[in-house]
Amino acid sequence: MKKLSVVIIFCLLAMGSIAIGGEAHGTPSGQQEFRMDGAKARLSIMPETFVSGKTPQVVIELTDFMSGTPMLDAGIYVLLEKASGQPSHVGHNMDAVEGVSASSGEGLDFGESTPSGTAVDLSLFVKAGPQQKAGVYVAAYPIQDKGDYNYTIAITSLNGKKFEEPLIYGGTLAYHEASKAAFYRMVGVMGLLFLCGITAVWIIAQRRSAKIGTGRKLNILDIPWVKKFFKSAWFQPAFQIPVLLFFILIIIVGLFDIQQGDRNIATILMWTIWWAAIIFTFVFVGRVWCMMCPFGAIQDWLGRLVSLNWDFPKPVRNIWLSSFVFFGLTWWDSYSGIVNKPSLTSLLLLGFFGVAMSMSVVFKGRSFCRYVCPIGGLIGLYSMFSPVELRNRCLDVCREHKVKECIKGTDNSKPCPMFVTPMTLDRNNYCNFCSECIKSCSQDNIVIRFRGFAKDLWVSSKGYIDEAFLAMVLVGMTIIVTGEMVEPWRHWMEVLSKMMPFDALGIASHTAREKTTFLVVMTAGSLFVPLVLLGLSSLLVRKTTGPDSPLGLRATVVQFAYMFIPVGLSMHLAHNISHMFKEGPAIIPAVQRIVNEYTAVNLGTPDWNVTPLMGNEAIFWLQMLILAILNIFSLYAGYRIAVRYYGDKALRAFIPMAALAVMFMLINTFILGQPMALRHTH
Repeated sequence: MKKLSVVIIFCLLAMGSIAIGGEAHGTPSGQQEFRMDGAKARLSIMPETFVSGKTPQVVIELTDFMSGTPMLDAGIYVLLEKASGQPSHVGHNMDAVEGVSASSGEGLDFGESTPSGTAVDLSLFVKAGPQQKAGVYVAAYPIQDKGDYNYTIAITSLNGKKFEEPLIYGGTLAYHEASKAAFYRMVGVMGLLFLCGITAVWIIAQRRSAKIGTGRKLNILDIPWVKKFFKSAWFQPAFQIPVLLFFILIIIVGLFDIQQGDRNIATILMWTIWWAAIIFTFVFVGRVWCMMCPFGAIQDWLGRLVSLNWDFPKPVRNIWLSSFVFFGLTWWDSYSGIVNKPSLTSLLLLGFFGVAMSMSVVFKGRSFCRYVCPIGGLIGLYSMFSPVELRNRCLDVCREHKVKECIKGTDNSKPCPMFVTPMTLDRNNYCNFCSECIKSCSQDNIVIRFRGFAKDLWVSSKGYIDEAFLAMVLVGMTIIVTGEMVEPWRHWMEVLSKMMPFDALGIASHTAREKTTFLVVMTAGSLFVPLVLLGLSSLLVRKTTGPDSPLGLRATVVQFAYMFIPVGLSMHLAHNISHMFKEGPAIIPAVQRIVNEYTAVNLGTPDWNVTPLMGNEAIFWLQMLILAILNIFSLYAGYRIAVRYYGDKALRAFIPMAALAVMFMLINTFILGQPMALRHTH
């Protein structure tokens, strides 16, 4: 498995680097193609992007529409005007006088015809002269500023045919500064490769200095300065205070700044950048976000000052509540568009702060984080994929040591706020690397080390029905939420809507029917369908493994549910990288706008014509790579679970579950392969 992990990581970095280098943006926005009379015209500006102080050239290439041969004789005039509305000549063509009246529009492909007799003042135009290359005409046109321009092309003659009134065609083209996306991609890839190299050298150096033999795992707490940092009283505040200030900024800006989602930094930072970025932290460093989370920080600080220290009610000491809160918020977002509303985003955060603070003065530790936080259960499951773990160094040391400081705390440390006992810790679900057990353990028996990806999915000693339920909910929910992004979604919903008994229920409004259909699809597709499919696969497992099958139906469902965590995670990552790479660059003009408006600093005019960091094709193949890699882990985890419980019948038990995992993968691939119609455009 270690060798497989290394190969997969290498492939991910290599293929990811190639994908990040691709664009696939199609025809440049500054290039236009159209037909005028019998000519096919292609208009472009050179250079393709705005350069201050440089006079660009308007280039028009004329070819015969039927044969494609260059048109050698043409009188062409060009007019550019800064776009402030619709161009005066957009879509208007005048035909030649020979056989076709200008008012009829016969033989024209675009627009309407301008009535005969309309005068065109060519003194406002710049004449385009013929170039050495046949059929190419160029006009040097002084453009003083970047932006959108209305263009008008007037042709007075074409291949020896002269027009009493010029042929006119107009439209709008974008002429902006060169995007820095390619530079950012290059820097990002180079930085990633450099970081990987430095990390590898550092790990090798630390292993050699610690004299760690082949096959042994490096405990990063054996590095003196790392251990000192983890034991420092400032370890958590060093992360918590900046993040808290970051969230306070989001709340203030969301409440009092412009209430336009794509212009407000609150919605862009919160839903496009933060939400996409932290999912990657779950994959690589587990619940480390929870250590610095501002809601957790408020609980820590307030709970130490005043708290009743009650135990959280035993019936809900699980992630059932967290799971249903997460489902409710996801449905609410899809229904009402929280991500598009800055003030609603801020009020939601304030609500979470209020609930977290209220619980901290009543219950012990981080009860909100462990049992109520809407993403707490999700983080726990996805953290099982992480290659970083905190464990005890030697179980016998824990057994022989009578005073459990890691549970009770000391003068310099607190009890584990997540109610985890390091002695029995065998998975990442609820450890947030807060370092309290590291500070308190007098036996120096805590280690933080690297291991294979996804190992918790098959080595954990127990399985839980609440976690199994959430694992399958995430599979269905990510399919539904991503499905909303594609163009065929509305058609699919209309087909389903016609199948529902709305007339019998008295629901006549189209909006009500649309929203009710979505509610049914979201609920059934998330809460029921995936779990039912897992249940049917579990019945098939029991049938194929015979009457002496070691696991009952419930246990089969619970144990195999963990193999589907990478399936939901893969779609979650694929969904959010699309938002991050396409919409994330909007943070640059958003920051420019707010700094210009509220400070004396001028960062320049915001350019809202944002260029994505990656093109659609590159994003698609990166999504496919993520799906393929994580589904390999899903299948591997399923096989290890089958081997663990079924022995020589492992293959029989594995095949039905593998078929279900592959089916979900094919559905995910189909959804991502559809043309996108982004919903989360703020």
